[in-house]
Amino acid sequence: MKHVRKILMFASSTLVALTLTSCGEKPNSDAVKAAIEDSEGLTYSEILEKAKAEIGENQLEVYGNSSNFSLALAKFTEDTGIQVHNNKLGDAAMYEKLTYTIGNGKYVADMTLIQDGNKLQTQMLNPGYLYSYTPKDYKDKLSPEDLNPTGAIYLNKAFMYNNTNFDGTNASSAVKGAVTNQLTNVWQLAGTAEDANHIDGCSFKPGSQENVNLNFLAMLTSPEWCAKLKTAYKDFYGTDYVEEQDFANIGYKWIGEFLTNVKTNNSWHSSDGTAVKDIAAGLSGNMVYANYNKLKDCTETGVGKSDKDNITVADYEGTGVDGFGGFLFKMFTLVPKNAKYPYTACALINYVLSTEGYGAAWGGYVGYYSTNPDNAIAEGDKALSWWKKNCVIEDPKYVSSVYLDVYDYVTSFES
Repeated sequence: MKHVRKILMFASSTLVALTLTSCGEKPNSDAVKAAIEDSEGLTYSEILEKAKAEIGENQLEVYGNSSNFSLALAKFTEDTGIQVHNNKLGDAAMYEKLTYTIGNGKYVADMTLIQDGNKLQTQMLNPGYLYSYTPKDYKDKLSPEDLNPTGAIYLNKAFMYNNTNFDGTNASSAVKGAVTNQLTNVWQLAGTAEDANHIDGCSFKPGSQENVNLNFLAMLTSPEWCAKLKTAYKDFYGTDYVEEQDFANIGYKWIGEFLTNVKTNNSWHSSDGTAVKDIAAGLSGNMVYANYNKLKDCTETGVGKSDKDNITVADYEGTGVDGFGGFLFKMFTLVPKNAKYPYTACALINYVLSTEGYGAAWGGYVGYYSTNPDNAIAEGDKALSWWKKNCVIEDPKYVSSVYLDVYDYVTSFES
């Protein structure tokens, strides 16, 4: 029997698919790898043919953390006839579910749309629970940094501020656009009140409550971002940064001073959406670091109300924010090692990267960017290439290598 199974695992791709879907057959990681390797040499139409033979009348199990993902899945079913069951979970719950099930050899999903570089690296990639698949149709279109693992969609967090001259009492006479260039250098958010153009109390969700924010701070300790912080420091203070014994590097210095300013002014927030609305409806110059896509939650009109026109993205002004204007992070498309329907999962990954799939779910919304450059950005937004030049970019391997040290440091400011 062992010899028969070994022959089946390394047989043609068609036989691999059959072994995965036969009655009572347990998903096999070698067979999943073989299906992915085969798929990487096929076009979407070729994979789709194998996917339909593989899954038949069964349904694909998918786990994703994006509310919009269901729209892409519905369109996929409409276009292909393949049934998909969507399991939407938050990051923490999804990682717990995947770690427990895959780690114990239990089938749970065929494809995942997942974020959080640190947990992805440490809990999924390092132990080999999720496999990356690079579609042939997009291999030469996607940037090298968006492969292995394959990233499908970028999101961003940005520093934004209230651009009105609203003081809490003058809503009837205050105007939009009265404040400009509120933030031009990241050191305005650190330092002390004695610094020129200092900005206190930027609204920020604590790193202990949101791993994306912790990952952002962790990236600032990397050699690349320490170098950029040093350049911005000299531009702001007019002198070179001299290493300080109290800080492991300049990244830790900026983090510590930024979090001190946030905590001192009680500017922790629990929800990016609520924070963005509050800043829009709030006082002149108030600053927030939050998901850019939350501007869609600002549906009111007028000064003193949650009107998106009351908010300016700091990086949009002049030459951008000296240092960085925000953070870019990805949602990755991956296949579990014990997927039942790997060809179908690969077909869906292709679809998410396509104009049809991406457009059905995220097209038209600011703050979402397909890694496929053929997919259009939302009206009024900047191209992904622009954001990459102006933002800190998450690197799962680096974040995971320093995460524990940065976590201990960051959370010491929250107590």
